[in-house]
Amino acid sequence: MEKTLYLNENREMRVVRDGPSLWITIGNRAGCRVPARLVSRVVITGNVRLDAGCITLFTENGIPVIFINRRGELLATALGIINPDLRLKERQTCLFANTVYRPRVLNWIKASRKNLQLSLIRYLGYKKGIFSKKGFRERDFKEVISRYLPEDDRCVFIVKGMVSGLLYELLTSIVIRADLDPHLGIIHRRYNMGLVRDLAYIMEAEVLRQTIQFFRLKKWDFYFTRNSNNNAEKDLNPAGVRSVVMRFESHRDRLTNIADGLIDDIFNLMRELRL
Repeated sequence: MEKTLYLNENREMRVVRDGPSLWITIGNRAGCRVPARLVSRVVITGNVRLDAGCITLFTENGIPVIFINRRGELLATALGIINPDLRLKERQTCLFANTVYRPRVLNWIKASRKNLQLSLIRYLGYKKGIFSKKGFRERDFKEVISRYLPEDDRCVFIVKGMVSGLLYELLTSIVIRADLDPHLGIIHRRYNMGLVRDLAYIMEAEVLRQTIQFFRLKKWDFYFTRNSNNNAEKDLNPAGVRSVVMRFESHRDRLTNIADGLIDDIFNLMRELRL
């Protein structure tokens, strides 16, 4: 049985490698052992100490390790050395960089992103027909979404960033399993993890869906605490992180199906190449 390993604590957590397992201790409590073979995803946030052996234990087996802080910012991604299928990489490069095929991929990205946005609009109770006069524009979507989010932009940024980081981890794993080059994107073509960033851009509406669900909680402010370094700012506390993670896990199958569909589209586009 596979599971996600979320390392998140206010108190100091120590994680060391013990052969094919992890040994985890929190504060002065007795430690527990987690077999690495049961872990398929790793996300780290909070006060966690771990040795390099823990990271390499996962990266050697193609499992990315994602580091996120409680302000919703993605800090780093640890990946194993990737040896891509050179023929597949050639087709991916041609599809994303060739001036003949590039516009078609950009249109696919725009259409896929819009479909997910419309799906969210319908989930919120809006009918597609309300955009028929002027068409469905990005600013119209943002205007509708803003009605369901609090005025505190800081809190929205933190929750959205945390969900985005979890989606980033999911997409990274899927791209690696598909033997695609995660760094070779089209919109983010000169960025690290460019393809993952492109897929996350397409699926931004799914991040907003979970962000809205979080702020529908009656006492969502209970999940924020004042930043110790700056009393004017707030961070998600461990209970808040747990709430975001549990909601994300409940949506994981759905998100995986959407991401797999996008990867299938990329392969279908590559099959149409004339090399």
